[in-house]
Amino acid sequence: MSFYFPLGLLGLIGIPILIIIFLIKSKYTEQTIASTYLWELSERFLKKRKPISKLTGIITLILQILVVACASLLIAHPVFTLPNSANDFYFILDGSASMNMTDGSATRFERAQSEINRIIDDSRSGSSYTLIFASDATNVSFEGVKDRDQAKIYVNALSAGWNATDCSSAMTLAQEYFDRNPSAEIYLVTDKAYETENMTLLNVSSGEQNYAFLSYGYSVTALGVESTGEVVSYSADRDLTVELYYIAAMGEEPVKMAETKVSATAGEPCAFTVSAEGKGFAALELRISDGDALTEDNCVFLYDEAKTQQRQVLIVNGAKDMPYIYNAMVDIGKATVKAVEGAKYTPEMANGYGMYIFNGYVPEELPKNAAIWLIDAIDGTGKGAGISFRDYEEPRDSEGENSYFTPAYTKSTTAQAKLFTKDLIKRDVAVRKYAKYGVPRSYTTVLSNGSDPLIAAGLNENNDRQVVFAFRIGDSNFGLTDDFLILVKNLMDYSFPSVIEDTVYN
Repeated sequence: MSFYFPLGLLGLIGIPILIIIFLIKSKYTEQTIASTYLWELSERFLKKRKPISKLTGIITLILQILVVACASLLIAHPVFTLPNSANDFYFILDGSASMNMTDGSATRFERAQSEINRIIDDSRSGSSYTLIFASDATNVSFEGVKDRDQAKIYVNALSAGWNATDCSSAMTLAQEYFDRNPSAEIYLVTDKAYETENMTLLNVSSGEQNYAFLSYGYSVTALGVESTGEVVSYSADRDLTVELYYIAAMGEEPVKMAETKVSATAGEPCAFTVSAEGKGFAALELRISDGDALTEDNCVFLYDEAKTQQRQVLIVNGAKDMPYIYNAMVDIGKATVKAVEGAKYTPEMANGYGMYIFNGYVPEELPKNAAIWLIDAIDGTGKGAGISFRDYEEPRDSEGENSYFTPAYTKSTTAQAKLFTKDLIKRDVAVRKYAKYGVPRSYTTVLSNGSDPLIAAGLNENNDRQVVFAFRIGDSNFGLTDDFLILVKNLMDYSFPSVIEDTVYN
């Protein structure tokens, strides 16, 4: 037996207090009598009643003790755990960037997944499993799953993000589960220290070293360029080497131009300055050359302002909608567009473009550090997309013929929704068939058919901006409306943000 609120047992202090009061309480009362004879009669009467009076007092004391004990136990909330019994398990999994640190064999996130799978394997049959994933957004990944193997499949399908994440909101959500089910077991699996209540903390950190850029920038000098910023060593004092690389044109290999050494104190920002001669770069790359457990935050790209204004787009086409997409990109998106057939697309092409449009074609792995548009991805969505294809919907009328339906634009008033729907006339759109996708809650839906998003945008697993069209443009009248061109412009502005936002970092 255990107690959820052990401090409630302090109420048991009232029991010895009751006993002390019973012992020191006077058993007799002072009475005024008329004569000795009456006293003798009264004395004989009291002697006959004394045993009963004593028994009444003891019973009263026992009842008072039971009331105090029961009240204390109710406040302490005892829980009886039967051996070999099923239970409800709730997991909070930290998916922040630091969970990508590795000790050489496995990342912290992989160790966290192993811990959760171990607990699932050790649980009794009939137990249920729920997981709250705190990554770029806090979501309930699955709830009430009773199949162990299925629960582990869901756990293994998750991956850590690249943003700083606080698990506090996830812990608040888990507390709501606990309030409804106080007998549940809750585990917080993270690499950070948290004050936990009603849950077990599993810390998967093993003291790995990590260095990172805190700030960075550059200025053009008479001889070349000078880059300044701050680096940090999170775990220990360390001498770090900051290197500066030139990238002459997008797609070319970086060339090392200069380096500088700094002495970083653990946990404190350390300023650096590194300069080099040379002009005409397309981008600069800063690197911390010292190896650590998380290499992704040791590299920063700084792009030349003039060249970042060029919108380089590659369309990989597997459908017959090329005129709609191509013309919209050139005329409205003001982009430099290259198009290839899906059969000719190679992984080597996943570099050098600011945006990739996969139209009726899905690569095995999506390009990184570039905006992604997925249109009619019915054969899967590619590694890194962060969305899943569920089914294909093709409405038919009562006679079994293909039928069109009219989806609706979002009524959301968020800043992101306003950006996407800016200047739209919102004419009716007729769609013949569409794919059902599972998209994260963090995505903004632009067009939907009830609960199914038809056009949505958000960040994918690579932390790149992504737009999803659940239908082929040729299967609708959308490409013939003026709203199509307006929406393309709005989505292009989202996919190619301003120069400051366009600084790419891992």
